[in-house]
Amino acid sequence: MEVRCSACYWVRVTVRQAVLPILAVAILGLGVYLFIEVRGQPALPEISQAAPAPQPVAPGTPPVAHHRPKAPPTPTPSPPPDNSVTVVTGVPQVIIGPPLDREAALEGPKLDAVMDEANKAYDRSDFESAKALASRVLGRDPTNIRMLRIMVSASCQDGDSTSAQTHFRNLPPGDQQQMRTRCARYGVTFPDTP
Repeated sequence: MEVRCSACYWVRVTVRQAVLPILAVAILGLGVYLFIEVRGQPALPEISQAAPAPQPVAPGTPPVAHHRPKAPPTPTPSPPPDNSVTVVTGVPQVIIGPPLDREAALEGPKLDAVMDEANKAYDRSDFESAKALASRVLGRDPTNIRMLRIMVSASCQDGDSTSAQTHFRNLPPGDQQQMRTRCARYGVTFPDTP
């Protein structure tokens, strides 16, 4: 579209250049209109949170009971299977069940996971955690060579020669030789066994 201006120059105006200012003026006008309409309406009254005043009761009429909705009943916990519970005195409704036997569940994949975690703890030089996990496995299986090696090696690096020697005795001769070499680096030696 071409428009001739007052200075007789031909000016080229695209549709976009012509429509955008018109839309801007329309949006501005709509905004002003909405502003005036909102300002002209009366304010909403505040909602009071006060309780309604009690109605006077005629003498001789029975009072009306106000019923509140009841809370759903709370489920009561079932007792442990062996029914051995102890109620802690002085603290109302605190029940302590029988001690959990963590070691009883240490079988199969769970055992492998604990042994892997012990290896990872040893690899990141967290010897206390490695020994704690290894001793847990050794409580169930005192001949577990993998955990015995972790106990001996971690004890040597911690400087705990008593623990290292205790677990060293349970290792087979081939593993004992490897542990002798490893622990010698940390100043821990083992007596020769016949």
